[in-house]
Amino acid sequence: MNIYSLLDACEYVLGLNGDPHSSDTLAAQIMEMRLWRASEADVRDALTKDIQKYGEESLFVAIAEDEFALRAWATE
Repeated sequence: MNIYSLLDACEYVLGLNGDPHSSDTLAAQIMEMRLWRASEADVRDALTKDIQKYGEESLFVAIAEDEFALRAWATE
């Protein structure tokens, strides 16, 4: 997978095991894996905007107040 954006990095991390993650966990894993430089707020904003813009067409879904998953994993 090519990482061209923060959303690509989120998709990669969420797809590793399918479990939902909070924005702070995602940011920490993205930074640790050196995929992208992002804060918790950056991750939360990017995912929330994508979900709002694309609705059910978004790759991501909000599971809880600050927890996100890949839509494909969340619907299984």
